[in-house]
Amino acid sequence: MKKFLVVDDEEQNISYLETLFKAHGFQVMTARNGVKALEAAREDPPHIIISDILMPVMDGFMLCKEWKNDGHLKNIPFIFYTATYTDPKDEKLAMEMGADLFVVKPQEPDILLNLVQKLMAQFKSKITESTSEIELSEEAFLQEHNEALFRKLEKKIRQLEEANQTIQESEIKYRSIFENSISGIYRTTKEGRLLSLNSAFYRMLGYNSQEELRSLVTDIGIQMYVIPEDRTRLLELLEKNNSVEGFETRFYKKDHSIIWVNAGVWTIRDANNNILYYEGIAEDITDRVQREQELKTSAEKLKFAMMGTIHVVATIVEQRDPYTAGHQRRVSEIAAAIAEEMGLPSEQIEGIKIAGLIHDVGKIAIPTEILVKPGKLTPTERLLVEYHAEAGYNILKDVEFPWPILDSIHQHHERMNGSGYPSGLLNENITFEARILAIADVVEAMASHRPYRPAFEIDIALKEIENNKGVLYDEKAVNACLNLFRTKNYKIV
Repeated sequence: MKKFLVVDDEEQNISYLETLFKAHGFQVMTARNGVKALEAAREDPPHIIISDILMPVMDGFMLCKEWKNDGHLKNIPFIFYTATYTDPKDEKLAMEMGADLFVVKPQEPDILLNLVQKLMAQFKSKITESTSEIELSEEAFLQEHNEALFRKLEKKIRQLEEANQTIQESEIKYRSIFENSISGIYRTTKEGRLLSLNSAFYRMLGYNSQEELRSLVTDIGIQMYVIPEDRTRLLELLEKNNSVEGFETRFYKKDHSIIWVNAGVWTIRDANNNILYYEGIAEDITDRVQREQELKTSAEKLKFAMMGTIHVVATIVEQRDPYTAGHQRRVSEIAAAIAEEMGLPSEQIEGIKIAGLIHDVGKIAIPTEILVKPGKLTPTERLLVEYHAEAGYNILKDVEFPWPILDSIHQHHERMNGSGYPSGLLNENITFEARILAIADVVEAMASHRPYRPAFEIDIALKEIENNKGVLYDEKAVNACLNLFRTKNYKIV
C-alpha cells in the first residue's frame, strides 16, 4: 500500500487530504510542520510527500531543502500544495529547490488525485533510483527564500492595509448612520447599562444629551421599561435566536410619560461566543398604537351596533312565526358548538354563530298564515316557503359582512347530493359554514314542536343526520354533531 505524508498546520486541510487519499487506497501519515515531517519520514519513509508552505517552526521551502539534501529522502516525490504562495516566482523557487510538483489550492479532488497519480507513475524506480543534487546554492536559496518571504509579507501588509481601510470606511459610514438616523440606535450590556446611543434615541426619550441619559438611567430594565418583564422576555428571545425584530414595548420618558416603541435588537459576541453587548434600533410608534387602539375601539362599537341590529332582525322574524320562536338562536348555538368541536378558528365560529341568528330572515317575505298553517302545505305554499332562502339573500345582499353570512343564508337548505334548494348545489360547491348550519337547522327543527307535528326525540333527529351523512349532510360535520350530543351530552336549551 502506497504511503502518503501530508504536512500542513491547518487541521481542516489535513483532514481533507487524509480523507481523500485514504478513500483511494493510500496509507496516510500527517505532520503539522517541517521539523515533525522530517522526523516522521526518517523513521518511516513515505512513497510521496505533499506539503503546505506557510507553517510554523519550519516552513515548506526549508522542508523541501532539507528533504532533497537527505540521502534517504531525496528520491521521494515532493509536492507543494499551497494557497498562500501563488506568485510565479514562488513556484520557480520551489522547482529550483527540487520540488516535483507545485499545485495551487484549492483543486477539485479528482484533479488533485490525477496530478498525484501521474507524478507517482513517473517515479517507477521509487526510492531506490538516484537523482541529481540540488543545483541551487545555499546562498542563492537563502536569498530567494527571503525574497519569497518578503513578497508574502508585502502581500499580507497590503491586505491588512486594505482591510483597515475598509474597516475605517465602515466605521465612518456607521458613525454617520448612527448619528444621523431618525431611529434611535443604542448599545447596552446584558445587565442593562447603556454603552452608547445616538441623538435620535435620547431625544425620543426627552433627554438633552447622551451623557444626561446615561447618568440618570443606569439600568434600563428597571428605569426605562414600563414592564421590566418585557426586557427579561427580550433577553430570553435573544439567547435563543441572537436577534429579534418587531419587539413592541413601552418606555418611560424623562418626564415619566410613556411611549410605545418598536425595537429590533441583536447580540454582538466575541470570538469565543461570549456576549459583548446588545445593539438595537428603536422607533417611536406611539401615534400608530393610539390610532390602532382608536380603530379597534371604533370597530368594536360598530360590531356591537351590528349585533344589536342582527338581534332585532331575528326578533322580527320570530314575531312573524311564533311557533318557531327561539329557533334561530338555538340553531346558532348548535352550529357554533359543532364548529368548535371541529376545531375551527374562533373568527370562523363567530361568523357561523351570526349566520345562524338570521338564517331564516327571508321568512319575512312569506305570509304569516302559511308559516303557522297546521296542516300539510300545498305545492304552491311549499314553493313559497322554500323561497325564504332566496329572499333572505336578497334582503341582506347589500350588507358587507366580515364573514360569508350571505352564502350561509342562501345555502343552508342545500344538500351534498344536489337535492336541496334553491340552487341544487353539490358537495364542495356548498360553503362549509352552510353545511354546518344545515345540520344544526335539521336537528333543531326535528327536536322542536311545529304547527303540523309534535317534536321528535333528539335521538330520531340524530339518526336522520347519521343515516344521511355523506349523502345529504357533510360527513365531518355530522360526526362532530353526533359526538357533541352522544359523548359530551350537549343539550338544546
